[in-house]
Amino acid sequence: MDRIQELITTFTEQYIWIILPIAAILLILVLVLAVLVIIQIAKTRKMERRLSLFMQGDDMVSLEDVLRHVIEDNQKVKIQLKNNVDEIVKINENLLTAYRKTGIVKYNAFPGMAGKVSSSIALLNNENNGLLVTSIHGTDGCYTYVKEIMNGKSINPLTKEDEEALKIALEMQI
Repeated sequence: MDRIQELITTFTEQYIWIILPIAAILLILVLVLAVLVIIQIAKTRKMERRLSLFMQGDDMVSLEDVLRHVIEDNQKVKIQLKNNVDEIVKINENLLTAYRKTGIVKYNAFPGMAGKVSSSIALLNNENNGLLVTSIHGTDGCYTYVKEIMNGKSINPLTKEDEEALKIALEMQI
């Protein structure tokens, strides 16, 4: 055992000038690494605090809760959008049969009448089907006639004012 101690002592005495600088460098490296670890721990704690505040929110509502509400609202909006699209389709289908084309002509049916109180009104859908309403005002009363229009034509005879109102409605662009 004395021999081993003697060898260690001899080795240490001969190579002390190499061992001390290496030990000093290793000690410095350990100290630098320790400082870096402490800095990283501080940064991690700071980041955890910031993340906690961010997740908690200003009014104590967490970001997770906010996102959950946004997703729920988005799903409700999607459902409402689908319902709206369905309603729009129904409305468009109904518009095909609605009276959308109109033609109105006002006139005096009898000489001596003032103010153009008589009128012919054509009401047509997209397929040029509908009706023509003629209202004739005279000194002895008012008379209203309704004529059916199919494919832009009437089976009843039309006055020139009726024809003009029908022409205006037929020429209307939808």
